[in-house]
Amino acid sequence: MNILMLAPHPFYQARGTPIAADLVLKVLSERGETIDVIAFPEGSDVHYPNVTLYRTPAFKFIQNIRPGFSWKKVVCDLFLLFQAIRLAKSNRYDLIHAGEEAVFIALIIKKLFGIPYIYDMDSSLVQQIFDKYPRLEFLKAILQPCEGFAVHNAKAVIAVCQSLALEVQQHKPNKVVVIPDISLLNYHADSTTA
Repeated sequence: MNILMLAPHPFYQARGTPIAADLVLKVLSERGETIDVIAFPEGSDVHYPNVTLYRTPAFKFIQNIRPGFSWKKVVCDLFLLFQAIRLAKSNRYDLIHAGEEAVFIALIIKKLFGIPYIYDMDSSLVQQIFDKYPRLEFLKAILQPCEGFAVHNAKAVIAVCQSLALEVQQHKPNKVVVIPDISLLNYHADSTTA
């Protein structure tokens, strides 16, 4: 299977979402899948069989990209979108694996090229924005349906907990699978990570 993985974060870095993405890549590589990954410019390269890592452009004014919503992530996401469209045009992907806000990029690619996507959902993006910027709560009526549309159009949603799986049911997803986060206390980047 040819997979396009959209990783809208610095990769690889030893922190939550990049560690989870690294574990997914490791498993898919071991299964013999071919994966193209698009990630942000920061982070260490990873080296797994059948995995090609692409990065969005690096700019001096965009450094130290932190988790959560930020203007830096928005800029990088735009370049991730352009690169994803370019790769989808020139490659035959069977599936897109999208994490975080990249689900909206996956939705665009699905509409343009008919490639199905899986939404790897750690949390509600809309709730993250409102938690960080409570003054934006007035946008709820616009943002919640957008998130719901992305959930509904996914081939499957991978939720990290049962409560998130129950929350997304309001959007009538095709399928929801709960894969809880694992403890990272004993996790060390494999020697294939450079």
